[in-house]
Amino acid sequence: WPTNIMSEGEVKKRSFKQQTLPAWKPILIPKTVLPNILLIGVVFVAIGIALFLGSQSVKEVIVPYTDCVNVNAKNNNQSCSSLLSNYTNGYTNLELNHTDPNERCTCLINVALPDYQDESVFIYYSLENYFQNHRAYVQSRWDAQLRGATTLANENCAPLDTNGTLDYAPCGLIANSLFNDTIELCDDAGCTSLLELSGQDISWRSDREVKFRNPEPEAGQPLCDAPGFTNTTKLPSWPVPACQLGTPTPGVYSAQAPQYKSNGVGYENEDFIVWMRTAALPSFRKLYRRVVTDISDKNYTLRIGYNYPVAGFDGTKAVVISNLSWQGGKNSFLGIAYLAVGSLCIVATIILYILVRVKNRVPGAEDYLKSWN
Repeated sequence: WPTNIMSEGEVKKRSFKQQTLPAWKPILIPKTVLPNILLIGVVFVAIGIALFLGSQSVKEVIVPYTDCVNVNAKNNNQSCSSLLSNYTNGYTNLELNHTDPNERCTCLINVALPDYQDESVFIYYSLENYFQNHRAYVQSRWDAQLRGATTLANENCAPLDTNGTLDYAPCGLIANSLFNDTIELCDDAGCTSLLELSGQDISWRSDREVKFRNPEPEAGQPLCDAPGFTNTTKLPSWPVPACQLGTPTPGVYSAQAPQYKSNGVGYENEDFIVWMRTAALPSFRKLYRRVVTDISDKNYTLRIGYNYPVAGFDGTKAVVISNLSWQGGKNSFLGIAYLAVGSLCIVATIILYILVRVKNRVPGAEDYLKSWN
């Protein structure tokens, strides 16, 4: 038998059990506490200044277009928001020939851009008063379906889980409300020369590689014959089935078609992946495209295919064109938060120091101890 096994009594006498291990037991007096609070304040202020200046260095142009005017021959010079809000105009009727440009609302907006020479430039779409964080909306999806693990919808997607006969693919309110405005950047007023845009790598890498995967078709079969897409139907607001999302669709207008530089097919379409990552606040922006062509300091034209109605919920839309700084996009909140906390620490240090100087007492003095007799 081992001879080094300690008895129960010996275990109880060990320093760990008796809490007698060596430890640092600082005496919290003003002389030791105040310098630490001041140091924290100075560090936070320094970080806040760096973050704020980094955010301010971002060159950002915001172009609202909620009420932009239609330039097409049909319903010319009318507000696109009013045209889409009136369903009798047919702009939300998928039975119309949407391949005819006159059947769609199109806006041309002149925009002056700063010099982005040799910088990474990104185009975002911005929505306000759009509550993607509503509980029923956030839950209306089925992640197992989106990663190709199942062919069926789920009751979480209700009321858009099935049409009574076939399951929707994909199912749910989030997918059904997929953003479908198109945004193009032109080098001239008539929009005859388009700048090169890219929809590649606009989504999170973890989403592309893990969370969104198409079901695997058998060898030689098209994607639409894969088990996850057969015996399913497209969502009511989608112009094409999910297996055709991101592919050329002759005779059908789709905002995720390759001509608009959308990348990926089916559940792996990056416009779809970006939209499915719901926003935490009712005002948000999502990455739409990366600008490949260098942008110089001059006027450009935005051509917007206006398809997404927001007037019904008093929402607004905008295009945001921005570069990046070392700390990301333009967002002053984090820098201001650091500055606020750091300033509070410095102010608290000053107030406590004044109190110590005015109403000081000797540490350990018994004058302020309460008598328990």
